[in-house]
Amino acid sequence: MARHAHEFQCNGGDKNLKPKAEGKAAGSDNCGWYNYPWLDESMTGNYTIICGNCKHEHYRTIVNGVVTEDRHNEKHGTAQILHVLKSQTSPTKRQLGSIAMIRQMEAAGRMS
Repeated sequence: MARHAHEFQCNGGDKNLKPKAEGKAAGSDNCGWYNYPWLDESMTGNYTIICGNCKHEHYRTIVNGVVTEDRHNEKHGTAQILHVLKSQTSPTKRQLGSIAMIRQMEAAGRMS
């Protein structure tokens, strides 16, 4: 199965645990760091993705290796836990490879 990096930004956690990303609004409650976990196309189901920076838990459904905005649902059963490594996080956005960008565009419905 093909593996690819998927990007998402953490919107939770304690802003006092780690430095906030540049340009974050004062008083923001989220860590704002970007997470880049490696996923493969065989991953489908409920996943609890844990931010590598602040340890905030994101309850998401992954379909064919693509993180959706859908939260856990009964259709996919028990959630698996996916820990993002600190080395897979960044306070600023990284340049994604072309495959990862296409996969995210597909997940967002911007490509058919």
